[in-house]
Parts: sequence; C-alpha cells; structure tokens
Amino acid sequence: MLIKNSNRRYFIKLSGVTVASTAALLFSGLTLRENAWATSPDKIDKHTKKSLSQLSRILYPHQTIPDKYYDACIDTLDNKISNNKSLLNLLANGVMTLDSAFNTPFTELSSEQQLKAVEKIQGTPFFNTIRSHVVFSLYNNPEVWPLFGYQGPSFPFGGYLDRGFNDISWLPTN
Repeated sequence: MLIKNSNRRYFIKLSGVTVASTAALLFSGLTLRENAWATSPDKIDKHTKKSLSQLSRILYPHQTIPDKYYDACIDTLDNKISNNKSLLNLLANGVMTLDSAFNTPFTELSSEQQLKAVEKIQGTPFFNTIRSHVVFSLYNNPEVWPLFGYQGPSFPFGGYLDRGFNDISWLPTN
C-alpha cells in the first residue's frame, strides 16, 4: 500500500521521528512488562482486553513475539478511549459478537473456532478498527524489531549506503 505523495525523503523524515520517539521512551524508563495491562488503570475490562489481545495475535500471528507486545497494543487502544467513548462501545460490542459466535467466551475457544469467529466479523467496523490499530502499534514498536531481524531505521547512522546497503552474502558475484 502506497501513501499518496510518499517518497524517500518523507520515509527518512518519518524514520527519524520514530527513532527520536523511541529514544525518548527508552530514556524515560518506560518498559513493557508481561501482562502490563493487568496493573494499569483500565477503561476496557479484563475479559475484553484478553479477547482483543488474542484477536490481535490471530490477525498478526508471529511465533517469536511474546504476548506482552500484543497486550501493549491493546493498552495503547485503552488510552485512546478517554477521548472517544464510542470506541469503548465498539470494542465491547465487538467482543460480545466474538463471544456469541459459538456461545462461548472467545478466549475459551479453540484456535480453529477463534479463526472462524474472526472470519465472521471480517469487514466490520470493529474488525477494521482493531486491524488498523494493531498493525501500527505492533510493527511500530522498536522492541519488536529485533525479533524480526530488523535493525531499525538507518538514517541516524548515516543511511543505507554506509549501513547494510551492500551486505548481501547470498547473491552470486558473477
């Protein structure tokens, strides 16, 4: 997906902002803990958070990513609710829909049943809200990048020409 008017300069600028934000968070002492959402003042109840975290893992499954990063995605969603009460209703109703798919709480369903329940809600405003929020929150988290082998933006280190542009060892030299 291309962003209108996107170009290399915009990408580099955005990468620089991301690095600066990451540095600010790291130096502030904030870290992610296992189940960090369990101790924070919540607007979303625990069942809804756990369901949304499992939904996030179904939408973006990665064996190498611990649950705490999916939980953190939902935690940032919880922070948005203070400004948007309709979002809270959307999330609560969406989880109720997931729970009603098999008349069992979504968190207690087998992985096959969870996938079927998610397929039923595909394309709904609830589904699109979670999908778009998690894709940004999960993949924009610098703590997750090493789990994918991504070194982060190269702009602060002089750009790709001096850092990784030509380090392909698998390409034949002929």
